[in-house]
Amino acid sequence: MRGSVVIRILIIALTLSLSVSPLFAESKRLTNDNLFKRDPRFIKDGKEIVYVVLSRREQLQIRVLNLTTRSTAPLHKDERRSELEPTFSRDDRYYAHLQSRSPASVAMMIHDTKENSQVEIPPASGFSGMRSPTFSADGQRVLYSFSEGGRQKIFSCNLKAQDRKTIVDSIGINNWPTCSDDGKRLVFGSTRDGNFEIYASDIDGDNIQRLTETPAQDIRPRVSPDGRRVAFCSNRDGNHEIYIMNIDGSDIRRLTNHPERDDYPAWHSNGKQLVVVSERAGRHDLYLIDVK
Repeated sequence: MRGSVVIRILIIALTLSLSVSPLFAESKRLTNDNLFKRDPRFIKDGKEIVYVVLSRREQLQIRVLNLTTRSTAPLHKDERRSELEPTFSRDDRYYAHLQSRSPASVAMMIHDTKENSQVEIPPASGFSGMRSPTFSADGQRVLYSFSEGGRQKIFSCNLKAQDRKTIVDSIGINNWPTCSDDGKRLVFGSTRDGNFEIYASDIDGDNIQRLTETPAQDIRPRVSPDGRRVAFCSNRDGNHEIYIMNIDGSDIRRLTNHPERDDYPAWHSNGKQLVVVSERAGRHDLYLIDVK
């Protein structure tokens, strides 16, 4: 029972650290176990998807889906602590993820698969911990969100979890950093103006530009591989759906149209598809959708 409460608190905490042209896309179902899922990412040049599932023993577990065989396997077979928000460097050598240490705090782990080594950034005391890790375009730094001094900022560190630098600092919550593949642009979500909107800046956090402006919540942005578009989740039309827009905030288009939640968009390396978590009849599965 205690494990179940811990998981649900963690899910809630991490989820909140949360004129349009319709373009409803065709979707293809990739999983069929109906378990709660989040945080999908394409790896191995789009041949596999790493994602998080809430297992039947109430543990958030990172799994890998092979898109050819449709088989799945845990990334860390013997891990008993909840893990989430996996992210890989472009060459798949490094990956980072969060690991639960208590109902209110998480640590961040950075793995080097070539050296079979890992480093850790432990949580501070109280309700704290890293959020939303992602790699820089060159794979040499990890960007992440962290609450410090009453603000949730965006930082970066090197692959040894050292040399921390502040990238984005403002009032409110700054979260979900995502970098363009050319290493020039950063896109993120922020509540600096009241509710979650999406912003872009230079990769060092300078020249911030607001991309969306609605009374709703625009969350979890992801920059396309060519750096021209941003996919994100929004409840601007009543429930959470997937949208795309140009990198300057223009031409916002809705991709999904379901009465339940569509969330956690992630781009395929071909820039023509997204994987999302879609809720259908209360069941959560991964779906592949085409982007025109």
